[in-house]
Amino acid sequence: MSDYNVIRGLKIKYLSADPSNPENGQVWYNSSNLRVEGVVGTGAWASGGVVGSPGTTCAAGTQTANVIMGGQRPGNTSNVEEYNGSSWSEVNNMPYAAGNLSGLGTQTAALAFGGYLNVTTTAKYDGTNWTTSGTLSTGRELMGGIGIQTAGLAAGGYRRSPDNYPTQVEQYNGSSWTGAPSLNTGLYGRAASGTTAAALVAGGQTGSTSNAVEEYNGSSWSTVNARPYAAGSAAASGTQTAALNYGGNPASPQTTTVSYDGTNWSAESAMANNRAMSGGSPAGTSGSALASTGSGAGTATEEFTAPSGTSSISLS
Repeated sequence: MSDYNVIRGLKIKYLSADPSNPENGQVWYNSSNLRVEGVVGTGAWASGGVVGSPGTTCAAGTQTANVIMGGQRPGNTSNVEEYNGSSWSEVNNMPYAAGNLSGLGTQTAALAFGGYLNVTTTAKYDGTNWTTSGTLSTGRELMGGIGIQTAGLAAGGYRRSPDNYPTQVEQYNGSSWTGAPSLNTGLYGRAASGTTAAALVAGGQTGSTSNAVEEYNGSSWSTVNARPYAAGSAAASGTQTAALNYGGNPASPQTTTVSYDGTNWSAESAMANNRAMSGGSPAGTSGSALASTGSGAGTATEEFTAPSGTSSISLS
């Protein structure tokens, strides 16, 4: 007879105490209980601090350590604000003013790039100061920003005059951009999350909105299960296998929120405010995300939290 671990994978470990840092989905025995670490219950949105300047923007960071950079607030701006989990404060401006730009990274190691009109500029932020570093080979706006300041992707986007929607992807190494494998479908305003080796882009638009989703394994893109709603310029948080998408712009900004587990999409609690092209939390998680300002939301900020912890199933 075959062992369970041969048929279904590794055996569940028997531990005398719970591990100090269990991973999401980890399962173990502890005394007479079967224990599992993961999301417990349904997530919900709650009001956060008020942004100083309303409008569209891009972001980097997490729910409690966030930075929004540039955008149209109103008109093309270089304004930058930081969030500490309760309030926003203005900090040093970016080196350039642009709307429809893209962002990635963390609050203390952020990257802003591209923008209206066919901008190629890239600017790095260290939590205090800005420097320009490298230029995109093709100026675009509304690209999907993925990864960290020293290993990022700029996926898709919109190029004007004449209008086109390139499948082009470029990779950033901390100082310069180089070519990377192209997307299957050219769209702009794709909700993007993950890393340069495990990326996810969802939705987007051209003349119409799309619910197309693609995953990247570091060498090629593949089309996977479609997102439940079609929209461009939604915000995102999380990884390729645990992502959150929220808001977007099919005809007008919306409150829709969905989560992705690496295979399937599920509906989550809706935001209180309609918003598109808002600041998200690229370095956040699917259970801890931030939505700040954006088209339709004014100065409102919302925080998404899905309760997590360790659950027990008694075997006695």
